[in-house]
Amino acid sequence: MKTPQIELIPLRPAVSSESSTVLEVLVRIVPAEVTLDFKRPALNLGLVIDRSGSMADSRKIDYARQAASYAVQQLLATDRVSVTIFDDKIETIVPSKLAADKTNIIRKIDSVEPRNATNLHGGWAEGGKQVRKNLNPEWLNRVILLSDGLANQGQTNPDLIATDVHNLAQKGISTSTMGLGNDFNEDLMAAMANSGDGNYYYIESPQQLPDIFQTELQGLMATTGNTVSLGIEPQAGVEVKEIINKLETNNKGRFKLPNLVAGNPIEIVVRLELPPMEREIILCYFRLAWNDPKQSDRQKMRVGLQLPVATDAELAELPANSEVLQVAMQLQLANAKQKIIQYIDSGDYEAAKETLRSAKEQLVASPELELLQQELEDVEKIEASLSHGNMKFSRKMSQAQSYASSRGYTQKKRKLK
Repeated sequence: MKTPQIELIPLRPAVSSESSTVLEVLVRIVPAEVTLDFKRPALNLGLVIDRSGSMADSRKIDYARQAASYAVQQLLATDRVSVTIFDDKIETIVPSKLAADKTNIIRKIDSVEPRNATNLHGGWAEGGKQVRKNLNPEWLNRVILLSDGLANQGQTNPDLIATDVHNLAQKGISTSTMGLGNDFNEDLMAAMANSGDGNYYYIESPQQLPDIFQTELQGLMATTGNTVSLGIEPQAGVEVKEIINKLETNNKGRFKLPNLVAGNPIEIVVRLELPPMEREIILCYFRLAWNDPKQSDRQKMRVGLQLPVATDAELAELPANSEVLQVAMQLQLANAKQKIIQYIDSGDYEAAKETLRSAKEQLVASPELELLQQELEDVEKIEASLSHGNMKFSRKMSQAQSYASSRGYTQKKRKLK
């Protein structure tokens, strides 16, 4: 059985014997590759589509139908799928069934038309109910929610909705969310994905929907581990000063990570505070744990960081690792974008612009700028929208761009255009 790998990459390859130092360490978790003879687990998928009145704008309902139909076309006859639609009323037009009769399922999707208000929680809950009817721990069980609006019917409390999503994830059914346009609640959609052990996507235009569904399905099919956590265990007087990623913790104090997906490394940058070291010893252990759909027991692995000792003068001569600098900059940008969101919410648009200007200056001054061109394009896109007073778009872009990075997806960021 192949297992993931943990790579520990320090900013500098030694520690000081003379003075206290702060050391940044890139923790890269590389999921196991899928072999050629890999037989993916069956999918148990619940598609939940918003059919509220606003979905009629800009042909959003047309693209949503196309995207859902695309998802059905990719399924095997042994997979299960349901289709739930919602406005102020909830309707399951395809109860959970094997995806053998795709023509009939797609015909029902094509009949969906926009109508009234938005009972987002009710639609999601019914989608989860459909998946749960055939819950199998050896399958990949997921609800995919697509909405362009605000939850204004039924349960609308974001904390209670996120709690319900988390409780469903604890039962083995994850949730991914897709926000379309400029009017949905991105905080709610991102929180649902975080709580639901899934993914959040911001879709700027309906044309992106088929590509997004393809990314989501491919990720599901290449998932080798879920309910992933990282424990950090400093040794010998070492202290964890900061985790640059803004990660949530579980009830054991370990950091929650996204699913292990083949081809998607997860990157975390940890700042350690070290006392002077007399000799080379283990500085910190990193403990990875995950559930493998093919294994009954929880899987675990533990690696230690051990570096040679050098004088301050010798340490100053050692070059900084470019990978650590690059990922740290990506994460710092993600944190800056979260501050921008806070300033937009408070109406302090000048502070939002200044925060972005400062972040851009640091980015441009980075010695790794050549490797950070996508980040520069992202920042300039937000900069342009702020200058034109498009605060809804600026907020959603900031949220989407920071979401993947903060969870550890820095090396392979989703490029949504």
